[in-house]
Amino acid sequence: MGHEFRTDTDTEVILAAYRAWGEAAVERFNGIWAFALWDARERSLFLSRDRLGVKPLYLLEADGGLLFASEIKALLAVSPSMTPNLGAMRDYLWHGLLDHADETFYTSIRPLPPATNLLVRAGGRQARTFWTISELSSDADPRTAPGDADDLAEFDALLRDAIALQLRSDVPLGTCLSGGLDSATLVSISSQLVQKRLGAHEAAPRIAITASFPGTSDDETERAAAMAAAVEIKHLVVRPRIDKLLPTLRSLLHDQDEPFVSSSILAQRSVMEGARRAGVKVMLDGQGADETLGGYPHYRYPWLLGLARSRPTAVPRALRALRRLGIGPAVALRQAALSGMQLGPRAVAPIGRAANPPAWVGPALRWVDPLPLRDASGPMPPGTPLARHLRRAVVSTSLPALLRYEDRNSMRYGIEARVPFLDHRLVEAAMRLPDRLKIADGVLKISLRRTGIGRMPEAIRTDPRKIGFATPQRSWLQERRVEIAEAFLGSRAVQAGYLDRRGIDGLLGGPLVGDGVSLWRCLSVELWLRATA
Repeated sequence: MGHEFRTDTDTEVILAAYRAWGEAAVERFNGIWAFALWDARERSLFLSRDRLGVKPLYLLEADGGLLFASEIKALLAVSPSMTPNLGAMRDYLWHGLLDHADETFYTSIRPLPPATNLLVRAGGRQARTFWTISELSSDADPRTAPGDADDLAEFDALLRDAIALQLRSDVPLGTCLSGGLDSATLVSISSQLVQKRLGAHEAAPRIAITASFPGTSDDETERAAAMAAAVEIKHLVVRPRIDKLLPTLRSLLHDQDEPFVSSSILAQRSVMEGARRAGVKVMLDGQGADETLGGYPHYRYPWLLGLARSRPTAVPRALRALRRLGIGPAVALRQAALSGMQLGPRAVAPIGRAANPPAWVGPALRWVDPLPLRDASGPMPPGTPLARHLRRAVVSTSLPALLRYEDRNSMRYGIEARVPFLDHRLVEAAMRLPDRLKIADGVLKISLRRTGIGRMPEAIRTDPRKIGFATPQRSWLQERRVEIAEAFLGSRAVQAGYLDRRGIDGLLGGPLVGDGVSLWRCLSVELWLRATA
């Protein structure tokens, strides 16, 4: 179109695109962004955030004006007196939900929603959503269909192209590597691509970094090492530790600005710190694959519900498969029914979350209304129960919080985290895949298992477990009970009625349930309140 570029930066491309197409320019972008552009001729401010909300953008109304920043702490520096958002606190303590609504833990600070443009003029403001997930699969039939091979081929081609685009880099590039399917897929495809071609502005991943917890049952170091060896990439292992629990938590809360769900955030930060020490400036990560391809165990329940509705004769086989995975028929059927109830516009808690307030939730929060889920304001597109749950996870209940953690952890060390599975073309294609290419006989992420033949060690490709970013959180909390109890002396959260004293004493004095997530949430809120006072 006649534009001349003087630099190699995306910023210059954004400006040229805006000159050519105005606000609609972002619909042509493939990538991640959050930017503000001042149009001096029109005297207007144009704010935009990428489709999936990978990059953050926060807004604050103050003194008759609009303030915006990429981190909440920047806005607190201007307006330090903030009121806690009781709805956000209630949803976090009660259900473990974070970043699921267009609100934050501060009543006056809101995020610009993903896939949103905001145009600000002297006469007013206009917000517009420029992208949405509008097409979902309606196919819950478990039987193989003639088009399955074509669907997988299309998905795999898009995945390869998304990774190829994100290998573009003028600086050293690495990958996060666990022993699971997502990161193994990224590492294997990246290796194949760079062996075939490597242009002037492409970088081969030269290092894979794994968080290791020796001696724990979920440690994936051995399998990660096998994957790194298979593609002949340097493998760096980091071993996250919590020598001083409270100082570490305070540091993480400062980075994150809001409470977070577990100590896995520490493990992720340790990986980014390791990348920084190794001189890596860009990291590929598998974020988003679980939410788009059915990677979490609780997705088995809406999958089962879809079978019951579309092909009831397949349910007995599904129940036998789930029993082999340790899930009894009564539990499976009950959770499947619950998953259907949670697709309504008023549903707020994902599958398996508590319906009644836990004992540690204080009186000030027990009657607070939950925040509306981000996707609850408009109609949910038609689709199978599994497809609809995956869309909700992408838009509100799972992915937004994970992206916040990754952005803060990576940017703390000046690292650009790239998420190829969240290329919008790939997300759209994944949402159209039939249920059987996501879950089959209770086994998760079938698409990556099928396309991964020959790409990765069979021990990784065929393992049905979902481990996640597991840390020895239970033992960490157990070993530091005295230190944690001291943090609740003169508790601000108890004084304000956000936490219940007897409930906290019960958590501190009784056996930890699961990995101690309830105690972790309460401690996070207490330390967050002290930091914001």
